[in-house]
Amino acid sequence: MVLVSSGAVGAGMIKMGITPGPVKPTLAKKQALAAIGQPHLMRYYEDIFNTLGVKCAQVLLTLENLSNRTQYGKAKNTFDELFEMGVVPVVNENDTVAVEELKFGDNDTLSAKVAALVEAKYLFLLTDVDGLYTANPASDPNAKKIDVVEDINALDVDVNSGAGSNVGTGGMVTKLTAARIACAAGCQTIICLASQQETAIVDAIAGKQVGTKFLAAKRSARGKKRWLLSVPVKGNVWVDEHGAKAVLSGMALMVVNCTKVQGNFGVQEGLVILDENGAELARGLANYTSSAIGDVLQHGDLQNEFEDDEPFVHSNNVIVTNVETLAKSFVLHQITTYGSVGDLDSDNDSDAGGAA
Repeated sequence: MVLVSSGAVGAGMIKMGITPGPVKPTLAKKQALAAIGQPHLMRYYEDIFNTLGVKCAQVLLTLENLSNRTQYGKAKNTFDELFEMGVVPVVNENDTVAVEELKFGDNDTLSAKVAALVEAKYLFLLTDVDGLYTANPASDPNAKKIDVVEDINALDVDVNSGAGSNVGTGGMVTKLTAARIACAAGCQTIICLASQQETAIVDAIAGKQVGTKFLAAKRSARGKKRWLLSVPVKGNVWVDEHGAKAVLSGMALMVVNCTKVQGNFGVQEGLVILDENGAELARGLANYTSSAIGDVLQHGDLQNEFEDDEPFVHSNNVIVTNVETLAKSFVLHQITTYGSVGDLDSDNDSDAGGAA
């Protein structure tokens, strides 16, 4: 078991006698408050686990740690040793050193990437609602709860309301992003009420319906492909029909099949690959900068500037995150769902072994 926790900033505010206001603290102030609150937060967890006769450990991570393959492997080894010793890791973002562009930004994303790292079977996203609804149930009486999510791209829901607290971040949007990452790694994801976690977790593992369940990919990412889920996304690339078919078949994305780029990414930096309708197909590492491709696209000279077999994203650097590529052994009846993602192929490059 791994516990991904927030609360360091809040604990720091309590320690310093600071009352939350309508304006979020600056990044520097949040980092300082996190440094103040972190030891008090861990003392709280240690007291709780001690009453259960369980030992816990503090693990502080940044997005940079997991996006670097060497550090990713070191983190994986640390978790494995903690599991071997029967110690529960308590994970939080290392706010005091994380810079804005290399922050997880929310604990949902952090928990999903940790779940992928340790090859967890389940990811529980605990919140103040009992699952995913078609709209905000607090403001829309017609909102309906969704029990099972299979295709994240096919869901038609309003998740733009509710964006976290004044000292925290997150909301339903970040939980959907987290579900996509975790499901691609073969981890079943469940959104449920935090107030019912004692029974909800046990019931979900027993197969009972709890909250909203995101079905895990049957063919999950392995090795380097799994690591790609932890690489920060710097931009997007839209592709034509031929490019989409190639990517979903586990082949390279050719430059000539790109139709549009967005964001500011460099060589070997992460991006999301989208089809012509904007649905996410995959994630990968770019062979060219966004400016190089963008300039050529603007002048419509792709065919003249690049060979037909010039890869924009190599096949070894692509992980498919579109559910339609997955072979499912079940049928969902009369449910509009969305959610699990997966990779058709794996490679023999493995920084990740067994896990909890």
